[in-house]
Amino acid sequence: MQNRIRRFVAALATAALVLTLAVPAAANNRAYQVDTEPATVPMIFDVLVMRPVGLAMTVVGTVAYVFPVAPIMAVTRPGDLGKPLGPLVGAPARFTFADPIGQHP
Repeated sequence: MQNRIRRFVAALATAALVLTLAVPAAANNRAYQVDTEPATVPMIFDVLVMRPVGLAMTVVGTVAYVFPVAPIMAVTRPGDLGKPLGPLVGAPARFTFADPIGQHP
């Protein structure tokens, strides 16, 4: 009985390995094409959904920076205190307030 189980598990492992190696070969080549046009979003979706989400992410990033990140950075590396500010607060704020409505790079 155990011999049949071992053969079955070995067959499953072999099939999984074959599928894992075969899937990248069948990948879509369009994923590597670079699009030079800016991404556009319908304006109503941008104003009603994406901008409020961007504002919420700006607030969450600010809270995440002020409470756990800034004190730890001030103690451990005071010279690098501004580095986490860009990804946590700057990028969502730029997305929310600086990008033109309907176009996000």
